[in-house]
Amino acid sequence: MALAITDPFNRLPPELRLRVLISSHYKLSTSRIIEASPIMLQQYLAHKKYIVRQVLAAELDAQMIQDAMAITLFRRSQPTRAHFRAWSKSNLPNPLKEIDDHLVGELDKLYRQILLLVEDYITKATASMAPQAYLCLPQVRQPSIEGHIMFKGSKVAPRFDSDKLTFSERKRVFKAFLTYELLRKAGYSIRIPRKLRKRKVSNAEYEAVGCVHSYVCSLYGAMLAQCNDADLSTASAAPPLGTDTFSPIPDAVYFAANPCTPNIRLFTDSHGHDIGASFSTLGLDRLTDFLRYDMAKPEERKALYKQLKHVWEFEEPSGSDAWDKSSRPLLKSKPKYKNGDESSMYKQLSLHPGEKLRYRVGQQRAWVFFDNDRFYPQESPERPNFPSERSLAEKSFNQAFSINDWFHSLKNARILQRG
Repeated sequence: MALAITDPFNRLPPELRLRVLISSHYKLSTSRIIEASPIMLQQYLAHKKYIVRQVLAAELDAQMIQDAMAITLFRRSQPTRAHFRAWSKSNLPNPLKEIDDHLVGELDKLYRQILLLVEDYITKATASMAPQAYLCLPQVRQPSIEGHIMFKGSKVAPRFDSDKLTFSERKRVFKAFLTYELLRKAGYSIRIPRKLRKRKVSNAEYEAVGCVHSYVCSLYGAMLAQCNDADLSTASAAPPLGTDTFSPIPDAVYFAANPCTPNIRLFTDSHGHDIGASFSTLGLDRLTDFLRYDMAKPEERKALYKQLKHVWEFEEPSGSDAWDKSSRPLLKSKPKYKNGDESSMYKQLSLHPGEKLRYRVGQQRAWVFFDNDRFYPQESPERPNFPSERSLAEKSFNQAFSINDWFHSLKNARILQRG
C-alpha cells in the first residue's frame, strides 16, 4: 500500500500561501511549487489574476507601465498624435489601478515576452565564449521553465534565470527593452506631435537602449546563420561551445551580426545598410514570430529564410530610421546627466562609442545593467572580459567573429574532410 505524501503547504494559512506565490511568480520556483503541492496549485488557479497584478505592480513602476501601455495600445484606440500626447503626460490607462483584466493580460503578455528575451540576452552576455553563444537562438517555440539557448534545435547552454538579478538590475534591463520597443513603434509613425513633451533620460539609460538594439540585431544575424543550410551542413547538430567546429576563432571577443557579404549568398544591399539593424525596426512582435520557427527542421529553416527575404524585398525595413534617430521626438538626453540609478559596471568601465570595438564588446556583454561582475566568467590576462582598446589594436588575432568567418571556417572544414 502506497504511503500518502503530506503536502507541507497545508500547514500554512491561505494568506501566507498567497504571499509565497506572489514572491515567486515568473520564477523557476513557482512551477516547481505548484507541481509538487496540490494545495498551492489550487491557490494559484483561484487567485491567478490577483497574483499577476501584484507581481506586475512590484516589477513595473508608473513610467514603465505608461511605456507598456503605449506599446500595447498603439494605433488601437485613438489617433497616433493623441496617443503620444497621452503618453508624454502619463495619461494612458493604468490597468493595475483601474482593474482592467483585459489590459492586465496584455501587460502580462508583454512582460513575459520581454522576460524571455532578457534571459536569452544575459545568457549570451555572460557566456565564457560570448561570440559563439550569440550564434544561438532563444527557445521561443516551446518555451520551458528551464530553457536553453538553441542551435538548429539542439540545446547548447541553460538559459539564465532572471531571478538572480537584483531588483535594480532587472528594472534597468526591462526599462531598456520597453523604451526600445516604444521607439520602434514611434519610428514607423510620421504623426508624432512636434511640440511633444520629451522624457529626460540619463546617459546610462540611453546606453542601455543601445545595448538592447545590439542584442536584437544579433538575433537576426543568428537566424540568418542558422538558415543557411548549404554552409552549415557540417554542423547539423550543435557541437559544444568551445570546440574547433563551433569556435573557428577561439580568441574572438565580438560577434559581428551583420551578414551582408556577397560571398555567403544571403541578402544583397547596394546601399550598405546594416541588415540586422534594418530588421530590428520591425519590433519585438515580429521578432518573436520569426523566432517561433522550428530551426531543428530544414524545411522550417527554409521557410524562415524565405519569409525574411520577402520582408526584406517588399516591406523595405532598410528604409526605416535608426533607433537613436527615432528617439529624438520622444527622449532628450545629455551626456553628463545622471538619475542616480547608474550601475557600478557602467561607472567602472565608462565605455564610449569612440572606442569602437571595445564599446561593441561592452554592449554584447550587457555592461550597463549589472551592479558588479559576478555573472561574468573568470577572466585572465590573456582573455579579459573587457579588453582595452589598446590591447585589441595590438592583438594579432581576429577580434570580430562574423557570420562570414563562421561560413568560411565551415567551408575549409569540408575541404579538409574530403581531402
